[in-house]
Amino acid sequence: MTDLGLLSQEDYFIAFEGFAETRLPGAALRITIRGSKNETDLLLNLPGTMDRWHIDFRSYATYSVTSEDFTRMSDSDTAHAFRIYQQSDLLTYLENRTNLKERERQEEISYQHFSFACMEHQLDIISSESPIIQLLGTN
Repeated sequence: MTDLGLLSQEDYFIAFEGFAETRLPGAALRITIRGSKNETDLLLNLPGTMDRWHIDFRSYATYSVTSEDFTRMSDSDTAHAFRIYQQSDLLTYLENRTNLKERERQEEISYQHFSFACMEHQLDIISSESPIIQLLGTN
């Protein structure tokens, strides 16, 4: 199940719970987040008021979680909690420091930067495949 609409809304907030490299079929990386239209619910972690999400990536080149205190955001980055970039500073860095471009040519793929602006954390994943996003329910 994919619900990019809710995660892409301006008035929807997300909080990072955790990530794991998995051996699940079709998921090399799983990210767990909480979400709510009410930012205070996430801050207070109130049961029954937050959505819980699994975001699975079948493959990835890199992923990172950065504390909000160390995140540099441009003004254009603040509108939506979930964004997809065709070009970014992180992609440029990887193109210059790794064999990312060579892999794109060899495998006829294109890497994208998937970004999740969570409360207190910034999640960044570079993958050639879109994630499988599943809303698990409210907890």
